[in-house]
Amino acid sequence: MEKRDKKSIQNKLIALGVAVVILFAILGVNLWRLQIANAAVYEELAAGNVMKNITTPAMRGKIVDSKGVVLARSVPQYTLSLDWTDLQRVNKDDWKDVVAKLAGYIKPYWPYKNQSVELITEDIFVMIRNQQWQSYRPVTILEKAPVELQAIIAEHSNELPGVSIEPVPVREYPQKTLLGQVLGYVREISEAEIEQFNKQAAESNDPYRYSQGDLVGKMGVEKSYDSWLRGNHGKDRIGVDRNGRPIARETLSEPQPGYTIQLTTDTSLQKVVEDELTRVINEVARKHPYAKGGAAVVLEVKTGKVLAMASKPYMDPNELIGIISDETANRYFTGEDKASFNRAISGAYPPGSTFKMITAMAALEANLVTPEETFYDSLSTLGGIGIGEWGGNNFGHVNLYRGMAKSSNIYFQAIGRRVFDKQPELIRKICHEFSLGVPTGIDIPGEATGMAPSPQWKKDYFGPIYEKQLQEQLEAIEEKYATLLAEATDNSQKDKLLMRKKQEIATAQASYQDKVNYYVDWILFDSFNNSIGQGYNSYTLIQLANYVATIVNGGYNYKPYVVDKILDPITGEVVLQKEPQLNHKVTVSPETLAIIKKSMSQVTSGDGTAAWLFTDMPQYSGGGKTGTAQLGSRNTEKGNQYNGMYVAFAPYDDPEIAFAGLVEYGGHGSETAGYVAKAVFKKYFGW
Repeated sequence: MEKRDKKSIQNKLIALGVAVVILFAILGVNLWRLQIANAAVYEELAAGNVMKNITTPAMRGKIVDSKGVVLARSVPQYTLSLDWTDLQRVNKDDWKDVVAKLAGYIKPYWPYKNQSVELITEDIFVMIRNQQWQSYRPVTILEKAPVELQAIIAEHSNELPGVSIEPVPVREYPQKTLLGQVLGYVREISEAEIEQFNKQAAESNDPYRYSQGDLVGKMGVEKSYDSWLRGNHGKDRIGVDRNGRPIARETLSEPQPGYTIQLTTDTSLQKVVEDELTRVINEVARKHPYAKGGAAVVLEVKTGKVLAMASKPYMDPNELIGIISDETANRYFTGEDKASFNRAISGAYPPGSTFKMITAMAALEANLVTPEETFYDSLSTLGGIGIGEWGGNNFGHVNLYRGMAKSSNIYFQAIGRRVFDKQPELIRKICHEFSLGVPTGIDIPGEATGMAPSPQWKKDYFGPIYEKQLQEQLEAIEEKYATLLAEATDNSQKDKLLMRKKQEIATAQASYQDKVNYYVDWILFDSFNNSIGQGYNSYTLIQLANYVATIVNGGYNYKPYVVDKILDPITGEVVLQKEPQLNHKVTVSPETLAIIKKSMSQVTSGDGTAAWLFTDMPQYSGGGKTGTAQLGSRNTEKGNQYNGMYVAFAPYDDPEIAFAGLVEYGGHGSETAGYVAKAVFKKYFGW
């Protein structure tokens, strides 16, 4: 019995050994086949499997006003997408059925209403094929899935593997046109911008690198603070086979939301500015059909904070999200009155009489006039030449205070001539100190420089133009007569040609000298014209507002800014607090500044040009200056057309805010832009 059991065990062990040998033999053959016989095949397949990193978009940060009112935010837009990672888990015939079922469910919401389910199915297949080499990325079927469709997809999710509704952050501007140009808008980054933005990132030691498909700010705060607003995208690593199909997914980092940007502006004040500007322009347009545009700026005089900034035509950034029509593109970017143009910082306008404080400061600082010295308000004071008094008026004998109150052209031409004769570069120097004709440095892009003219500027600017013209004429004459002289047959003919050549050269040089005498050299008319804010003068509204602020705050020229602070989007803690930035203190004496401030108060009181505007506002105190800026030269079509300009401050004692406003083709400033200033004071001070 024991022998039989022992033999049985031996047989089993032999059988087991044989089985093990056979098993290892099979494994060995397979290893040989995989590693040796088919090594090249599997090496090629493995080489085709790669890891790809894809980004998941971050939620762009909010923009809010000084009181927390939301001006820009990212909201989820629900898209219908098809993910190959999930869809490939069913066999080929089944996933075709999935697409066909999906087409049936979305037909009522398909943008092309007349398409059949079969055609929609084919369209989806085309979308998949178009993305076949990036099938690790979900295919977007509908960018905006209605709520009803979202419910249908959720109800039938078991039938639709790979089909999902995904939230995609989309920019939204709840206040519509309010502060439109200041906020800006976002769109996909261009090829040129990728290089530009990445260069800026590298210079600021920002590790982030922009790439195709990123949404970036295109103007305003959205652009200048893009690095704060954009957040940091998340990153997923996806294993992709040689056919571009995903085989694995791993989340490397979660997306981080962008910071919240809080502005210096007040939405309620901004609305008052825009509403009143609209009302005034609509009123003016009844008489002047060209009156379509205008702008206004309100500054805090002791800090440079922008409290309101409006530019009409207004811009609604919501209309610039996604695909835009040709009509929208024309209205915002290419039309004559394009709404994306921020007239408050990008439009350089002749200031008209709002410039007269500069002329007065220059004359006072150079000791060329006293506030009490009077001039008779007649062209005879200017020697019978110059620009006559506006409206044909004669204000009698005027000193600085009455000259400012009545905006006397004769007075300011008389003192301006003295300045240009004695210190020809002084007015330009003072302009620059008060931020006229130089960038203010405001923290949004697109600021124009403007122009503060002077005799040296005129020579430097126009001189090379006419020198080049003369050189080209002389070269053309030389070339012309070189050919003619080469063809001449005798000395008599050559002598005649040389005489004609000499005459043509003399004519060209005489013409050049005439142009230099008028267009390059500073002439008396330039002194008269530029002293009253015409001629070559051109400035932006932000410059004019800052100029007034500098006069009334004691001569401190601040850099205007629209962003007050940057906040953590989760905790709300302040990450960066902007502080007022002093550009410089002007060299104009405190005594001169006090005289100018007092003279501006005469404009809004007594019989000043803007006194009538505040007769129903007894609480008002402050000062201003009206401007009626001629748009063209005399005896031209635009010579009888004027922009309405107005600058102001309030209150008189311890001023808080400065204003600058413009109504294109508005005529008298007090009758147009002045109304906007009045509305601002009423809202801000409760007058």
